Amino acid sequence: MAEGDFRHKLAAILSGDVVAYSRLIAEDEVSTVRILNAYRGEITSHVGEYQGRVVDFVGDNMLVEFLSAIDAVNCAVRIQNSLKHHNEKLTASRRMEIRIGLHLGDIMVDGKRIYGEGVNIAARIETLAPPGGICISDVIYKQIHSKLDLGYTDLGEQRLKNISEPVRVYEIFGAPTAKNLRVKKTESGEKASLPLPDKPSLAVLPLVNLSADPEQNYFCDGLYMDIMTSLVKIANLFLIGEASMFTYKEKPVTIKELGHQLGVSHVLEGGVRKAGNRVRVNVQLIKTSDNRRIWAERYDRQLDDLFTIQDEITEEIVTALDVKLVTGEWARWVRKALRTPAARECFYRGWASMFGSTKEDIEEAQRMFEETIRLEPEAGTGYDMAAWAHWLAVSRGYSNSAEKSLEKATELARKAISLDPETTGFPRLMMANVWLLKREHDLAMAEIEKAFNIRPSCGGVHAVKANILNYIGRPTEAIELAKRAIRITPVFPTYFPTILARAYYLCNRNEEAIAVANEILNRSQNDLDAHLILAYANAVTDRIINAQQAARDVLRIRPGFTLEEYAKSQPYRDPLVLKKIIQMLQTAGLK
Repeated sequence: MAEGDFRHKLAAILSGDVVAYSRLIAEDEVSTVRILNAYRGEITSHVGEYQGRVVDFVGDNMLVEFLSAIDAVNCAVRIQNSLKHHNEKLTASRRMEIRIGLHLGDIMVDGKRIYGEGVNIAARIETLAPPGGICISDVIYKQIHSKLDLGYTDLGEQRLKNISEPVRVYEIFGAPTAKNLRVKKTESGEKASLPLPDKPSLAVLPLVNLSADPEQNYFCDGLYMDIMTSLVKIANLFLIGEASMFTYKEKPVTIKELGHQLGVSHVLEGGVRKAGNRVRVNVQLIKTSDNRRIWAERYDRQLDDLFTIQDEITEEIVTALDVKLVTGEWARWVRKALRTPAARECFYRGWASMFGSTKEDIEEAQRMFEETIRLEPEAGTGYDMAAWAHWLAVSRGYSNSAEKSLEKATELARKAISLDPETTGFPRLMMANVWLLKREHDLAMAEIEKAFNIRPSCGGVHAVKANILNYIGRPTEAIELAKRAIRITPVFPTYFPTILARAYYLCNRNEEAIAVANEILNRSQNDLDAHLILAYANAVTDRIINAQQAARDVLRIRPGFTLEEYAKSQPYRDPLVLKKIIQMLQTAGLK
């Protein structure tokens, strides 16, 4: 349908807005937008469950269309019950309650937009609903009152602004039970709290995009990653990794819940608004035990001053938490390296793509970092991240030629190291992995030690070092490092516990190896490494039936699996260790 070509149809319209949104924004813009984004994601999910379509969700207003009145009302009730559940965790003054109005009527459709009196009536009815409540027109009422187990209060005929005829309105009460609504309760109240570490601890929530432009999300994520890169350098700070924190980007969770779930004493949250060549960053540091604001600041600067803002934020956190930086001005070169806005733009877009899940995402990251290199060829930052992107393509099986990608990652990492070996530690991390696969064990250890000195609070560095220790014959040390990696990164990738399970096996602690491998499979039932560990750990303890089942799972996941190819991928320094593993896999039935 061409733009401007209207068609009419009958639809159930849901209109909603946030009560006292202006006050909430004035009191705490960052927290308000973060919670609204989380609620928006949950509302959108509910709308999909009831075959609806979100037409608009700008600021605190939402407009949704449904094919049926019953679906519209069920969805509205589901939304209000779900938000009530989340709001109960917030103080009364910070609760984000929504009014909802519903009407069934004729609308005009223009592309993805809808117009007409049906939309206007729903919007006017919404204003009659109490906070957290639902009001419906008599047209909706006639469609549902005998079909849904709800209560209704007749508010009588109402004169609605700019609507010629009065409309009879009903308020819904007596919502269905949580069981009937299929409300998903969070587990936060049931999980045991993680203990606080014996050092200052911090979780940094992804920065909220405070602008109306969704294209600025990549900019917010890029700035967030820069701040995390700064904080991970602080030796005496217990920092939750960014991979864990990105899972909270659209999750309705309170600061206190974060403290319990992650085992941290403080949370940093913030928001970014970028307009032209200016950027405004709001940040606040909050104590999780009592939700007390320790420090808050607003930075309103030219875009060229962005790196100065990052420095100031880091310094304020360090002061507030009373921790000391490692020797030297560790990251100032990185921030000054990308001098042009265009190069920084490419860098941020690459960062955003790195956290995607598809081959196309990783290829886009490679392109963006290569463009960063083109724009700033003397800056190590572009080479650094391009190396990581090529390594990631190999590790995820996206590369068409693992050998070529690995060589490209090596070349880029070496270039980054030559320009500045002490910037982020990522080139050292890449080189450690490359040397390990080439069975240059001493060189791998030398590189990972350098990375460890640069990034002492990074879970990934702990995990990679533990992995190398496994392969060079020091699994006892690997156990503690792998545990530390998991603790630093509560939402960790499966290769973290895989390293731990392998270390247990190499220490002849097979029961623990099997237990960890099974935990991995509870999260990811097609994890190849976990099934392999179960195969040889069960075989060595004479649980042949279990070992054979694990072997069958290996072949189910990778039908072309061979022990010959597997052996080539396992860089054990001691060939006898690998020989025993291969023998156990043969016992399990693999060839």
